[in-house]
Amino acid sequence: MNSQSVDDSYGMLGRDLSCVWYLSVLLKGMAMGAADVVPGVSGGTVAFISGIYGLLIESIQRCSQGCWRFLRRGRVLAFWRYINGPFLLTLGSGIAISVVVLARGVHTLLNTYPQL
Repeated sequence: MNSQSVDDSYGMLGRDLSCVWYLSVLLKGMAMGAADVVPGVSGGTVAFISGIYGLLIESIQRCSQGCWRFLRRGRVLAFWRYINGPFLLTLGSGIAISVVVLARGVHTLLNTYPQL
């Protein structure tokens, strides 16, 4: 299966997008990370509400749809484009930033105010 045969219903895979779009993805990732820090709240819900859930699922699915053949052939850039690497990296970075920052704050609050 080649990369062109995979459904790209969101029209964003393999496309050059603006810095503003990537900034919005970073901020949505940060919101997802904040939701993950709060017990009972899902980052997936935030992704759904913010409109990137479908693209996220499609990008993750591409990680298991024979994408490894690109790496086996030494085609790293083709692999990166196929899995929508820039989107996943930007989103993952936002999640990581938020989790690290907020987890420290929650830890400090719990130590300072144990009655909460």
